[in-house]
Amino acid sequence: MKKIIQFILMGLILSSCSGGLPDLASLIASATPPPPADTPTLRPTVTLVPTQDLFATLTPTPVTFTPAPATLTTAETSLIPDLPTLVPLPTFSQEFINDLSSTTFFVQTVGFQGILYSDPILYWNEGPCETRRIKVTAFVEDPERTDRVFLFLRLRDKKNTLNVGEWSAGAEMIKVDDGSFNYNVETHNLRRYFYYRDAWIEYQLVAVNENLEVIGRTQLFDHNISLVMCKIIASP
Repeated sequence: MKKIIQFILMGLILSSCSGGLPDLASLIASATPPPPADTPTLRPTVTLVPTQDLFATLTPTPVTFTPAPATLTTAETSLIPDLPTLVPLPTFSQEFINDLSSTTFFVQTVGFQGILYSDPILYWNEGPCETRRIKVTAFVEDPERTDRVFLFLRLRDKKNTLNVGEWSAGAEMIKVDDGSFNYNVETHNLRRYFYYRDAWIEYQLVAVNENLEVIGRTQLFDHNISLVMCKIIASP
């Protein structure tokens, strides 16, 4: 009976003391931090990429440049020589050139008094042959009206007469004080001369006035001058 009374007294003492003692469980448990205040959420910075057509081709922009005209000083202008006024050469049509090679050629000479040549043979190729230039001289009937004289040349093979070359464009002869016209014929005046070992040099002369009008023509000279290939003499 005494033990029961002691347990009751101890329970009363403990219950009376429980109101003034702190909660031991609360002291042992770790403190929970208070929830943080609301903070703004940082957003990542986005760099925008412009839209680009990867398959587009570049179109070049033309650049124009207008050079400024060059201006010369008075001293520089005085150094420029006075150039003579060039007189255009007459233009011979293809029909005119073809007429030179026609079979029905002029048999008479009109506007010329005579034609002279210095040598009957013109040589080409290396060797001891001496005549490498032939001087042709023409005398016109009217030196005052005749302004220019043109010499036309072509080659014809002696063995095969059907092998005939083309006419040259016409070489302008040089006018001298006595009214005659001269020209030195060389191999470079003959078209494809190196194909001919022995050929005739056929030629004709045409005279024009200041207006480039034909006022004289000669007949076709076809058996006066020869072109011969010079043969090299072998040493013994």
